[in-house]
Amino acid sequence: MIYPNEPVQLKSTFISLDSRQIYEPADTAFFAVRGLHHDGHQYVESLYHKGVREFIVEKAAWNSSLAEKAKSWNNTSIWVVNNSIETLQHIAHVHRMAFRLPVVGITGSNGKTICKEWLFKLTKSKFQVVRSPKSFNSQIGVPLSVWGIKTHHRLGIFEAGISQKDEMSRLEAIIRPEFGILTHIGEAHGKNFESEAAKLSEKLNLFRHSKKLIYRVTPNTTPVVIETMQRNNPTCELVGWSTTDTNQSIFVYWKITGKSSQLKFQKRNQSEPFISVQSQLHDEASLENLSHCLIQAHLLGMSNEELTTAVMGIKPISMRLEIKEGVRNNQLIDDSYNNDIDGLKLALPLFKRYEEKKKVLIISDFIETGIDEDTLYQQIAQLIVHQRIEKIIGIGSQIERNKHYFQHIDTYATAETFIESGDLNSLHDSIILLKGARKYAFEKIVNALETKTHCTQLEINLDALQHNLSYYRKTIGHSTKIMGMVKAQAYGAGAVEIAKILQSQGIEYLTVAYADEGVLLRNNGIYTPIMVMNPQVEEFDKMTSYALEPEIYNFSLLAAIDEYSTNQNKNIKIHIKLDTGMKRLGFEMSDIPQLMHELKQMPQLWVVSILSHLAASENPKHKAFTEQQIAQFKEASQAISDQLGYKPLRHIANSAAIQNYPEAHLDMVRLGISMYGISGNSVEKTALENVLSLKTYVSQIKNVAKGETVGYGRIGQFEEDGKIATLAIGYADGYSRALGNGQGHFEINGHICPTIGSICMDMCMVDVSTLTEIKEGDEAIVFGGKIQLAAFAKAAQTIPYEMMTSISSRVKRIYIRE
Repeated sequence: MIYPNEPVQLKSTFISLDSRQIYEPADTAFFAVRGLHHDGHQYVESLYHKGVREFIVEKAAWNSSLAEKAKSWNNTSIWVVNNSIETLQHIAHVHRMAFRLPVVGITGSNGKTICKEWLFKLTKSKFQVVRSPKSFNSQIGVPLSVWGIKTHHRLGIFEAGISQKDEMSRLEAIIRPEFGILTHIGEAHGKNFESEAAKLSEKLNLFRHSKKLIYRVTPNTTPVVIETMQRNNPTCELVGWSTTDTNQSIFVYWKITGKSSQLKFQKRNQSEPFISVQSQLHDEASLENLSHCLIQAHLLGMSNEELTTAVMGIKPISMRLEIKEGVRNNQLIDDSYNNDIDGLKLALPLFKRYEEKKKVLIISDFIETGIDEDTLYQQIAQLIVHQRIEKIIGIGSQIERNKHYFQHIDTYATAETFIESGDLNSLHDSIILLKGARKYAFEKIVNALETKTHCTQLEINLDALQHNLSYYRKTIGHSTKIMGMVKAQAYGAGAVEIAKILQSQGIEYLTVAYADEGVLLRNNGIYTPIMVMNPQVEEFDKMTSYALEPEIYNFSLLAAIDEYSTNQNKNIKIHIKLDTGMKRLGFEMSDIPQLMHELKQMPQLWVVSILSHLAASENPKHKAFTEQQIAQFKEASQAISDQLGYKPLRHIANSAAIQNYPEAHLDMVRLGISMYGISGNSVEKTALENVLSLKTYVSQIKNVAKGETVGYGRIGQFEEDGKIATLAIGYADGYSRALGNGQGHFEINGHICPTIGSICMDMCMVDVSTLTEIKEGDEAIVFGGKIQLAAFAKAAQTIPYEMMTSISSRVKRIYIRE
């Protein structure tokens, strides 16, 4: 049945907006959503044949041919609505209002997910809790989270995040929190608000109907909280707490001793603390988040005795999914965080990015789910059965008892017994997803599987990369394509993994410098079209075998590809490079008449694109020259297109030109270093997120007496007694010798520490005389924290491109998702 209106309620139990994440099709409602470069409506028919029987589709995309087919579909409900996401939000609102359980809403700039998880840890012994999976706090994530409320739940904990004005009111209607927590307010998403106060005021809309709001009192935050809440919800009790002002609602005392701390909470006008606990946390950000949670747990009725026990289970949370290189050509997806069914549902689709590898799943017992054991493992087995997983390894006594629900599973009591069995050594050429509760010590399995390289590592934040790609999609508009530059190992970030992300985001073209780079991508499941910038005649066979498209930049290369295509009787796609002023590669403007004549005689060559390269698009000083290049290119490329009789893609804009010269967007732009968040344009700098962080560790700490020297050549010298830390990075890792003796700096424990002495091949030394608490094993950030890549490159008297591509292959690449 096709309904030309919104559903009042769904017939299905489950909701999905991702055609890849449907595990019980007969009981799932699929919401077809149109995005910039994807359209869920194209999957509706195939999902019907897979068993889905309820669809929410949009009028503008529900085309006549598909609608006609759907009339014959049996036992199917199709709701045709104006906007699928708005319908999802409305349905979630109706679902939420059907339950009367207490709900905690959490918002802020930082700490939302941590507070949600820690509050869950504190309260799970007293309540059946439903909470947001991972960081599901968006306009889509929140309704999906709230849809998880069931009749047995007695407490809901949901986080809400916004990036635009007027978003929070929609989320408030879905969550409708009785209690609120406002976490730390920082700079995230500030670019879309006129001021920090405006951003905070928008976030406070989450608490329009709340009874109590917990927040930390600060000079910048408190006035906005009081004014906004007085205007929006004057009856809400503001529970402001402070570590310095005893006149606030709650005074919080922290005493940090080594790697632990004591926390005491005292209400105004009361002499005794109502909470007094010991914690293993010992940094201010963690203690702030924990204080929010302890106060909230107290408001929910938990006693000091209950919290004293529960708080011992609160440990720092790794919020990151990490993708790592493994031994024996394995690839590891370490996603132990959120060891529950929702977390597993979100992780399983990652397998689809590695279709060329065997799939292995290593899971532990799923604890603290609130679901009886028999039902729990039947559900887990049902999720896994359609994933084409070659091997499942279970760790723990529960999964051992329930292994009869699974196919192809081997079980072990502990991570140690699995490692000792030697079965781990049989894993090769596989993509291995690890989902294990912390108590099962999955880090031991990861350590046994991970390629042992250097403790120094380059972290690539894939969420930030996707954010930057989305920014450029919006900047260039729907009609312009993107060519992603993945040459030189994607500027050092790792060509295969970056190409997989670009491919999954719908990038239309990839570019490499040499054919072997393209072959590597093809052998790792990359099917996106690839242009080769420097093709070699002797590699034409290789390029055609792997569907690589050569860039042709002179007549000898054009003649060679013409001869090859004729002899092999092959039609070949090529890209024509013009030189408009770069003076590197390309046909000169004077060559254009002859080029047009020869191309006309080569019908077996298909010109996919015509391109040129801007020499100075990042420098306003050369604006006139850049505009001349663009004008020359437009004229020459149009003349070639006219002669060919068809319209190849035209592209001249590099990263800098995307923002600086919109008229150069044409049919396609080439996105390189800016996708990593690096830009000289002030507008882009505020909009982009940092992708790359280079980190190392303190190997040793030494005291140095006045007059003693440090390092080779004795050029580092202390004028007073001091202290140095030796770090595990040197010029063989890409840390330039030019950064020695104070020219370079590292961030350690939030402090900026200058180098001292010469940079060695494998290590360097920094002055840490002013740091009172520093120990071996502490993290030292080269760039990606307080020091950014552009500043790091400037200190080395070079450019970010060189610094990125200079990072040695022995430096481990870690791909993370928050």
